[in-house]
Amino acid sequence: MKKKILLTLVVFLMATVVYITNKENEGEKRRLAYVEFINNHPYSKRKLLTKEELKKIPKKDRPDLAFEQDFLRTMDPATRTIPQDRLVEAINTANELTAANRNTNFSWESRGPKEVAGRIRGFFFDPNDNTDKKAFTAGVGGGIWVNNDVTDETSTWSQVAADMSNFAVSALAYDPVNTMTFYAGTGEGWGNVDAIVGGGIWKSTDGGATWSNLSSTTDFEYVYDIVVRDESGTGVIYASMRDTDGTSSNGTDLFRSTDGGANWTNVSGTAVRDLEISADNTIWAGDASGNVLSSPDGTTWTNRYTSTVTTPRRVEVATAPSDANVVYALIADGNGFGEFVKTSNGGNNWSSFTGPSDPDGGIPADDFTRGQAWYDFIAAVHPTNSDEVYIGGVNTFKTTNGGTSWTKISSWSASRDATVSYVHADIHNIVFRPNNNDQMVITSDGGVSYVPDLSIIPTNGANAFTTGIFNRNLNLNLTQFYSAAIDPVATHGFSGGTQDNGTILFSEDGFGSTEEIWGGDGGFTFIDQEHHDGANGHYRIVSFTGNTYYLLDYTTNPNGTWIQLNSGTGSFINPADYDSHNNKIYSHESVGTITETTLNADGTDQGTGTNSLGTTSDISVPELTTAVSHVRVSPYNENARTVFYGTVANTLIKRASDGTVTNISNNNLFEGAVSCLEIGASDDELLLTYSNYGLQSVWYSTNGGTTWVDKEGNLPDMPVRWALFNPLDRKEVILATEVGMWRTLDITAGSVVWEPINTNMGNVRVDMLQYRDSDNLVLAATHGRGMFTANFTATPASVDEVLADKKVFTMYPTISKGDFTLFAKNTLGKSRVQVFDISGKEVYTTNVDFNQSRDQQISINARPGVYIVNLIDENNKKASGKIIIE
Repeated sequence: MKKKILLTLVVFLMATVVYITNKENEGEKRRLAYVEFINNHPYSKRKLLTKEELKKIPKKDRPDLAFEQDFLRTMDPATRTIPQDRLVEAINTANELTAANRNTNFSWESRGPKEVAGRIRGFFFDPNDNTDKKAFTAGVGGGIWVNNDVTDETSTWSQVAADMSNFAVSALAYDPVNTMTFYAGTGEGWGNVDAIVGGGIWKSTDGGATWSNLSSTTDFEYVYDIVVRDESGTGVIYASMRDTDGTSSNGTDLFRSTDGGANWTNVSGTAVRDLEISADNTIWAGDASGNVLSSPDGTTWTNRYTSTVTTPRRVEVATAPSDANVVYALIADGNGFGEFVKTSNGGNNWSSFTGPSDPDGGIPADDFTRGQAWYDFIAAVHPTNSDEVYIGGVNTFKTTNGGTSWTKISSWSASRDATVSYVHADIHNIVFRPNNNDQMVITSDGGVSYVPDLSIIPTNGANAFTTGIFNRNLNLNLTQFYSAAIDPVATHGFSGGTQDNGTILFSEDGFGSTEEIWGGDGGFTFIDQEHHDGANGHYRIVSFTGNTYYLLDYTTNPNGTWIQLNSGTGSFINPADYDSHNNKIYSHESVGTITETTLNADGTDQGTGTNSLGTTSDISVPELTTAVSHVRVSPYNENARTVFYGTVANTLIKRASDGTVTNISNNNLFEGAVSCLEIGASDDELLLTYSNYGLQSVWYSTNGGTTWVDKEGNLPDMPVRWALFNPLDRKEVILATEVGMWRTLDITAGSVVWEPINTNMGNVRVDMLQYRDSDNLVLAATHGRGMFTANFTATPASVDEVLADKKVFTMYPTISKGDFTLFAKNTLGKSRVQVFDISGKEVYTTNVDFNQSRDQQISINARPGVYIVNLIDENNKKASGKIIIE
């Protein structure tokens, strides 16, 4: 008998070993397959432009590369897609928990930029404003905004749709039948359609005050355009969209809704990119292949024109409000401009014209879009003159003779062309002010610009329109930051790298104006924490794109001296970290290679221009088998730093100062991009986060990465981009996520409870967090709402304490199997208890009487998860709290 038991035990142990070995082998196969996928993906092989190449193509940004990099770092590894429906679910969860907690003790202050906006595609004047001054606009991040008088330079913008801050809003439209109904299409799919996803179409029925997501459109990943047409007294919606996973349709289609977006009908399988309504109510469309189409009824479409350029692509249509027979179309040839065509008889015949030649030396004479027709391409016809047309690419142009000749009216840089007014590069929309035919708004990557008098623009374009266009970006805080840095001594000294708007320097109190200290796209930036004069830090380090870093040295020059420190390949927004004590930058160069750049000693001659007196060397780290996605220098052992490197394919390497490499990868996962490694009380306390959908995003280690414990808790499925311990109480951790800021008061708990802390910030994507120990300041760099600050405290109030302070009720324990106690004063009397899951479904209800007992025992049988508990007293006053059921 004993032999049989022993034999059974041996067989069991052998089977267990085989199972574990096979599981490890399968995991390793998955890891290697993912590494191969990442390394061979076209986005990983995209070439970055050198400085010399950028001079030849001097555009302000490369939005396509930003999209592509973020796609690889946020996609669900299982589906290889961005699941926008989960982003909507995460936003809903954040809203529900915020409403239940009412926790305001972690409040963010917006720091600006005050007058720097970001990329805007959607814009319209409010049809309900009889002054025609009120306007709505939306960015590709930051939500929807309203300005009560866009003609007034002192009038400010205010946000009206914080829940949409995460999405790229591509189109805005209103219902001409019921002008209080607005629609917003999300998902910017112009260049690389699997990168910046949307959340379908959002709707407002109260004139833009509040917005909600149309559940019928959750599979509309990219909405290119929306128009609403009056059809016999019904506002019928048309939306050109792309469904990347084929749920609603097979690829790109045109959809129609006759019931306000509740239901949709596919009316065309054409890849429509632009929709317009002519003066006779005909719908015109431009597709992605050089075709112009029209439809009188919205269901039957006729091809009116097919371009004969070499590689016909995106078409932008413009109809003449004063003549239904006049229609124009801009047509792309490959990535650049192809032709400008016009019909004067409703599409029966067409004439082709050449586009404008731009005196900007960096723009080809035959392509005013500079190879970006896929991205910035717009046309609009004057309300009363069918021959007067305005078009935008990098800059803006006007014709008064239907396209025979052109006048330039804006330039993105005075250094390139000072004969016309400034408008930020990359024009996306041109809108005329209703009932004011010679006033116009231009939207671009730099926000909103206003033209108060078109009549002063000369027809010959000769040096006469240098002050005719004005920015209207006051408080339009849409800036998309990738990075943040805090000055060690200047109270309001911050800097950050942005998309489209360079590296920005903050110095003012509160919501302040800023200074652009380096142009183009801003990457990682650092401010030396040790070298300063007691008022300001002296070394500011910035990067543009790729592995190229510059030093702005204030040591001997009050205006600063620029020095190029290194130059390399790297990623578009290249991960790096800076050791202020040793003046050393660690940055990603290429797969398996790290660049170490060392400045001279503080206060000594650092060089000038491209002549850096420091040293730069490339270090081989073959364990890094994919691109590095995160770099972190340990704050400990300042004379022998340990540096951590995380990759886009879940490798985490610890490299000692002597070059010794230790692999501390999280073997609980086999895929995913490391977004942050936060270091706690020592190099043994580590917090690891991932930016992919579909993964457990937060992991904790107390032994230097030997083992990792899952701390996902009740977080919704969303990218986590940065983490920060509270040095005053290291159990408290805050996270920068795709849906704003989240916090736990005890990262060491067995079941971690996370709560959103987005007061004044909203559910916007947050890319980076920084901390200053002198005043416990936290700086948050958002991608769509600018910079925010808050302060850590030693004793943060818990959710239950906040509720107790309001003298309502409290619950304990907040984490249980379903059994908990409600405690309240007997003055609440008879009350009703309701328990809801995070989707809003009621799972339990009962009546209690606090007159009988101030402690009421509750026991519910529900699945594990987060639940909202509502308590309604006899006077119908309601209070809420949350519990977690394990």
